[in-house]
This record gives sequence, C-alpha cells and structure tokens, in this order.
Amino acid sequence: MTVHLLSADHRVQGLEAVSRLGGVSAHLGPDLLRTVRGLDGVLVLGTCNRLAILLDAPEGRSAESLRDAVSSFFAERSGTGAPIDLSLWSGRAAYRELFAIAAGLESMVVGEREIAGQLRRALILATAEGTVTGDITRAVEHASTVSRRVAATTALAGAGRSVVAVGLDLAARRLPPPEGVRALIVGTGAYAGATVTALRNRGICEIGVYSRSERAREFAAGHCVRAVDEDELPRSLALADLVITCRGLGAPVLTRQLVSTAMRRRRGAGAAARAERPLVVLDLALSRDVELSVGSLPGVLLIDLPAVQRAVPDVEASQVEAARRMVDEEVARFRRMRAGRRMDPVVRRLRSGVEAVVEEEIARLRTKDGRVDVEEAARALHHLAARLLHHPTVAARTAGETGHAQEYLQALGLVLGSEVAAGLRGGGPPASCPAHGGSWEARSADLASGPADLPTIPIRQVPATAAEREDEPYDPVGPVGPVGPGCSGGPAAAPDGLEAEDLAVLSGLSGLSGGRA
Repeated sequence: MTVHLLSADHRVQGLEAVSRLGGVSAHLGPDLLRTVRGLDGVLVLGTCNRLAILLDAPEGRSAESLRDAVSSFFAERSGTGAPIDLSLWSGRAAYRELFAIAAGLESMVVGEREIAGQLRRALILATAEGTVTGDITRAVEHASTVSRRVAATTALAGAGRSVVAVGLDLAARRLPPPEGVRALIVGTGAYAGATVTALRNRGICEIGVYSRSERAREFAAGHCVRAVDEDELPRSLALADLVITCRGLGAPVLTRQLVSTAMRRRRGAGAAARAERPLVVLDLALSRDVELSVGSLPGVLLIDLPAVQRAVPDVEASQVEAARRMVDEEVARFRRMRAGRRMDPVVRRLRSGVEAVVEEEIARLRTKDGRVDVEEAARALHHLAARLLHHPTVAARTAGETGHAQEYLQALGLVLGSEVAAGLRGGGPPASCPAHGGSWEARSADLASGPADLPTIPIRQVPATAAEREDEPYDPVGPVGPVGPGCSGGPAAAPDGLEAEDLAVLSGLSGLSGGRA
C-alpha cells in the first residue's frame, strides 16, 4: 500500500480556493471512498488555512490519476466545473509533509499548536466513519508524536503562536484594558475552546457564547462562560467590545443588518465610553461568518483571516530548520518501523506455531488431583525445548557440514540477540540473561540454592561424546520424527501445528535447513 497526501492551502492555492473546497467538504471521506476507484482509506483534515486529504491506495495505482480523480470530484461537487490543482505528495514525501503539517511548520502561523488537535479529531471522525486503514492510523499517530517533539524541543510553540493569538494582537490595539473588555464568541467548535483560553490568558474574563446549533448552553457550562440565546444576540452585540466568530459553516451569521441594528442600540444605550469606541469583530472562519460589508459600517473594525495572515510575525530561521531536521529524522524512523511491520505475518505464524506446540505438551501432561508434579513438569519442559530447538539444531549441523557455519553464527545475532549469540559463539553461555539481566551463572546458582520450599527440578544428563551417544542412544525430541538430512529418517519434519518454514525463519537459516550445498 502507498500513502498519498493531497492538499490545498494558504501558501499555494490561496485562502479563497481553500474556502471554496471547505464549503463542500462535509462527509467528504466516505464520499471519496465510495466514488474514487482504487482507494482503501481516506482521512480529511480541514482547518482555517488548508484542506488536506490523506489517501491509502494500492502500490500500482498512479498518484497523478488519484489527484485527477479527486480534483474532478471537487469540480463536480462544487458546481464550478473548474478543477483545483491540488498539491500532491506520495510515499516518503507524503509522510514528511504530514509530519510538518502536524508540527505547525506549514501553518499560516508557524508553530501553532491547534493543528495537532485538529489532526487527532480528524482521525477520530474518519475512524467513526469507517474510512481509515492501519497505515493511515499509524501515520497520523506518529505525526502527533512528531508534533509533541517539535513543541517540546524548539521555541516555535513557546510564545503561544496561533491564528487566534495573532488576531487578538491586532484587536488589542483598539480595545480598552483587558479587565474592562466584554467579549462575545460566535460558534462552539474546537476553535471556540481555544479562543476562550486565549482570552483568559490575556485577562479578559467577561465572555459570552452564541451558537445557532443550540450548543451554547452545553459549551458555556463546560467552559464557565455565559450562554447567549437567539433573542439576546442583538443586545449582546450592542454591549460587546470584541466579537470573535469561528463557525465557518458557509453562511454568514453576522449580517450587515444585524450589526447595524446592534450599533444603533449601542449609541442609544447611554454608555458614552462604549459608544465612542469601535466594535472590534474578529472573523476567524475560513468561510466568512461575517458579511464583508459589515466592515464599512461606522464604528465597526472588521479583522478577517487575510488581515491576520498579513500580520503573522516572522519566526527565527534556526528554530524552523531545527524542527525540519526533526521531521526528517522522524520520517526515517517511521519508515524503519513500517518496514518492520512487514514481518508481522511471520511473527504471527511463529507465535501461533509455538503456541500450538505448547498446547500439545500441556495436553500430554499427566495430572493427579488437578496437579502436576515437578518431575512431570520438568519432563514436559525438556520435551518442549527439544521440539522447539529441533530445526535450529538440524540447521546448525547442516551449516557445519556444508561450509555455512559462519552464516549460521551471524544469523544467531539477528534471531537470538547479540548477547546470546556472543555467548554461543564463544563456546559457553552468554554473559547475561537477555530477559532478566545478570549473569547466567549467578541465576543458575540462585535457582540451585533457592528457598527450601521450592522443589529441585532434575536435569537429565546428555551424553557428551559421539561414543557415549552410540553406547547410550539419546533422543531428546521423542516422537517428533526424523532429525534431518543425513539421518535414516530422511528430511526433517516439522512438529504438528508448526510449519518448517516458520522455524527455519526462527533459526535465521531457511536456506540451510534443506541441506543446501
């Protein structure tokens, strides 16, 4: 599978194009998955300055054909007939762009943190809609990790940089001191919550919230602000110093007529100080929440997204460069992890095979009153170990006979770990136990001289020499079958429930277990 990223943003296509796409993005993920052939997964990320679409498609599917199909879909859905030229990244480049977006490096305000939450919510929505795949989920989760790393190790997010913060900086120039400001928020989405936090951080505590969706009371209770009903809206506008809109649902909620009426009430309210200062309206919605003509009303100062974009302060180049280096490091790390996941089927077969052998040995146990004595348990464990080591043992002997001993020893490091392999190559046990730490000798001594109430497990002695083996035949595997090439039984057979290929992978010598010359 290949992951592709399509995007329209404030830098390339411009805010107008992003707004046009945002207006037809409702239920976009399921609709794309149903309409565009060859898609396995879709995730849609919409913000105030971009619309990004993450696609998961088979490796054989052309990235350009996917872009053309999605662009045509938008053209038909919007009714314009003119497709928007979406930016395209595939594979490694798609991961790099996704991680950079999550870290705020491609935002209108570089380093802003809201994008990380928006990406998480996009994943939650896509999961609920059933449009995500494992590859998309893992990519987005790692993107969140990258975002946290950049925020924690650079100064980009340290100053509370965000679209809301820049907009409030512009508004503050025409507002009274914070303790005397009355603020009204229009909308109850995720951006509204960030706006409440930003206002309180600046000392503005008298905050009301209005919503056409009737969620105002629920939002107000959760954020400890005042809910404004529909019939209260004109009066609240008249009394406000600052109005912040962040709905972005396509249709303006503050019309020229509504604001004009509020301004007449404002002038006739008798509060001279408030009547003399302007009503500052900060429209943070991508699709305008405020009619553009409101800005021409006497006593109204309208600040919209293009104005915020022009006011975004520059960032220190060294901080951005450091963040981009982190993104590149995380892309390489993620690709390594993704490559490792390709071995998951082998790991699952290995585990299921070993579990099958364990279950067979459990079934062979002789119990008395529901218990197993120590000798019976020891016998079962030795038999289990012998079955699991059968193919690696045969492969080791075959490697020696065919001149591939060195390859076998090198493979041990991959399969068993460097510490265990080093001990085996050195002719003795490894210096430490990889699972528990400490020397093998010390752990063996601890076991031998353990508490008196622990029974000692007898260890069956293995004949040390070939002559002893001839005098006293020794078959640790028992009824499993022939022991391998060169033995009277012919080629080695896998234990029931365990494929020979799986255990050959376990030994690291699938090419040697067949007796390759």
